Amino acid sequence: MIWNPGGLHNTLTVEDLYAEPELRIKGSGMIPPEIRSMNTTRICRLAAALACVAAAASATDLQIQCPEGAGIRLDGADAGVCREAEEGRYLSDLPPGEHVVEVVLPGGEVQRHEVVLDDAVPSRLDARDKQEKPAGRLYLQCIPQECTVRVAGTDLEIDQDDLRLTEVPAGRYVLQFRRGKKTLETVAFVKDGKPTGVRADFLAGRAGIVSAGEIPRPDDTGWDFAQSLESTVLQKNLRDQLDSEIRRMEALRKGKPAEKPEDVPPPQ
Repeated sequence: MIWNPGGLHNTLTVEDLYAEPELRIKGSGMIPPEIRSMNTTRICRLAAALACVAAAASATDLQIQCPEGAGIRLDGADAGVCREAEEGRYLSDLPPGEHVVEVVLPGGEVQRHEVVLDDAVPSRLDARDKQEKPAGRLYLQCIPQECTVRVAGTDLEIDQDDLRLTEVPAGRYVLQFRRGKKTLETVAFVKDGKPTGVRADFLAGRAGIVSAGEIPRPDDTGWDFAQSLESTVLQKNLRDQLDSEIRRMEALRKGKPAEKPEDVPPPQ
């Protein structure tokens, strides 16, 4: 779109920049002085327009999900107020790159977020107040080792010294331990931020809560390998589905009736 001093002119450039098309010099690398002087204003105007187009082409958008009534500041400048009807605050025509978003909550608290905006796709920042649900830890043990315990409707294996679960939602749990044909049952209450220990003693024929001193301390390395209750249940259900699929394929190979897929509970 710019005059090429090394060869032929660009017809569109000449027609757009020069009001006098008869002054075109085909094949010339020179721009006549009279054209330069008489079209300076138009050239500047077109250059400014092209600059605006280039800037618009590199602009991007940002959606901020935030509480109703919270104020937004972008790089220190006010950028509006969050509204539920708008699902927060939507900012458009922003330059890509690093920015600082500040969310001023109705109570005066300021949340600071550093974001990097992509020039290809709009970005999203979730600045809503996420209140964590109360949860504790659960320490389960059986004597002798190796038994099954039903927690929140799912059978989990205790095949080592103990089973440790983190992020267990606070509340009342009915725990059912099984070993062979024997079954022991007890009730445990998980409290927010605290560990709860339960032991099933099949030799003594009873199950119950253990004292806090018998539960490994939080800095015990065993807790580093513990998983959340949700993750443990999900993995168990996925293993059950895989085992069911293997049995189904084996049955088909032997020409036997295959297990129905609905016989295995889906992952939760």
